[in-house]
Amino acid sequence: MPESAPRLHVKPPHTTPAHRKQLRDLVRAGVENRPGVYLMLGPTGTVIYVGQSRALRTRLLSYFRAKGRRNKAARILRHAFHIEWEYTHTEFGALLRELRLIKQYRPHFNTMMVMDEWPRAYVALTGGSVPGLRVVARSDDPGAVALFGPFRRVAQLRDAVRALAEATGLRDCTLEDTVRGAGSNRGSALWFGADPAAKPRPAARSRAPGCLRHDVGTCAGPCIGAGNPVIYRETALEVRTFLEGRSDMPVRLLEAAMQQAAAELAFERAGVLRDRLALVRWLHERVQHFHANVDRLTFRYHAIGHADAEWVYLIRRGTVRAEVRAPRTAEERAAFEALATRVYVGADPTGADVPTHDLDEFYLVASWFRRRPEEKKRTKPARF
Repeated sequence: MPESAPRLHVKPPHTTPAHRKQLRDLVRAGVENRPGVYLMLGPTGTVIYVGQSRALRTRLLSYFRAKGRRNKAARILRHAFHIEWEYTHTEFGALLRELRLIKQYRPHFNTMMVMDEWPRAYVALTGGSVPGLRVVARSDDPGAVALFGPFRRVAQLRDAVRALAEATGLRDCTLEDTVRGAGSNRGSALWFGADPAAKPRPAARSRAPGCLRHDVGTCAGPCIGAGNPVIYRETALEVRTFLEGRSDMPVRLLEAAMQQAAAELAFERAGVLRDRLALVRWLHERVQHFHANVDRLTFRYHAIGHADAEWVYLIRRGTVRAEVRAPRTAEERAAFEALATRVYVGADPTGADVPTHDLDEFYLVASWFRRRPEEKKRTKPARF
């Protein structure tokens, strides 16, 4: 298997018809009609595309019948210098393996095709010395310490995240943590207890002294050293609890502020708070719906695979934690029950509700059983 590689930004050169004929002969000679995944490689061995099929030989041979410049399969094959494949036990296993390989290699053509699908975005809680909120396009955003989504209504999501930031004072700007506000004698990194001797990183872009949003009361202003860092961190934890569906704190804050503005006859401000409240409520409903679905996706899935063999997938909160052959002897059953106990009993070994890097896997599992209700009948409770 090729080593992990950075995303390919430039498409590799085309292959010749003679080379594509050699690839076709390779497939005809070596590939069986079993579930599995395949990797298309560029001239230097970089993975340019990952695919899967329940009938691997048939799927790969279909590439060589594809015609036309706009045909996806023909377009990929024109850039493939080599093809590798591996078998999986089931079609579900092939989908799972394909997803994990795509996340490992981030191939050029897989990335381009995802961009052509419906737009989606995630809410990210960022780390660093000054945590904040951000709307991101990928589930593996490097700056995220917690991720929620995806959401299809990207424009509405951006408005909702801005409303959430304004309601709580959490920053949602993209300035570097170590930008020193000229309106304060303390940089944000120093303010949050970072090493004073550490050299600040260059800012992503220049900024004017002070913070306008802090001046109008919609941001705590941590980037200019304003406010109390302990309170800010507590607020960040409360926002994370909200996004995990375990709190409605921002909703209650906005309701109280709106009622106070109305009592003071500040109707224009009350109207602004009303609109902000509607957006935060929309976001709250979406995250609650997501976490309710997470709770329902904990079970054992007994799938029938190649040669009618039965394989068991241990799924906890929407992610596959283990894949084993269905036990056939008393010894195998004892080992299987011990494995299931480790997966299902007690606190989640990952230490997270749904691990950030497993969000795509959660949606793959949910989509598999939503589109194939007959497979849902092959699931069993997690506990014996």
